[in-house]
Amino acid sequence: MSKKIYLFSLVLLTLAFVSCSETEEVGKYDNWRARNEAYIDSLANVYATASGRGGLERIEMLTARGNYIYYKEIEKAPAANTDSPKYTDYVKVYYKGTNILGEYFDGNFKGDNPVVNEENPSEGDSPTSIFQVSGVITGWGEVLQRMKVGDRWKVYIPWEYAYGSSGTTGILGYSALVFDITLLDFATTEAELK
Repeated sequence: MSKKIYLFSLVLLTLAFVSCSETEEVGKYDNWRARNEAYIDSLANVYATASGRGGLERIEMLTARGNYIYYKEIEKAPAANTDSPKYTDYVKVYYKGTNILGEYFDGNFKGDNPVVNEENPSEGDSPTSIFQVSGVITGWGEVLQRMKVGDRWKVYIPWEYAYGSSGTTGILGYSALVFDITLLDFATTEAELK
């Protein structure tokens, strides 16, 4: 009887050892491309099937007809603001960029909302950023040309219209990006916004 118990224990120990050696850790960036594409596909599904489109809106790309960028309107511009920046214009914005895991990679604020202290700017978040619409990633350029001054959007940009398959510093290739963008102003020259 004791030999059977000993052998049984040895077999269980061996099985445990074998099963543990075959287990691989799953990294948070494993299957990154597929996960990012599924993320954007899930937004398209919500837009197509959810009541009220799940609060999502979409814009068709000017540069890639039939492709869409999804966004949620956080704040709407006053009705009097009817103009949008052109491709050659400069924009003044607050923005925050994260990946689909919510990991911050860039922006001039990090919390839920920009902290603005006009009397003492050093006590708030970083100053506003100024960009030329033609000088940003394709997805941003598409979005900015549709925003009005005062709009604040949460934007979901597919990897193809962000940093592509190669990525950039701090952003992996195939990363769909999520931006919180507030359009504060735009002008034909950078000097007009300073």
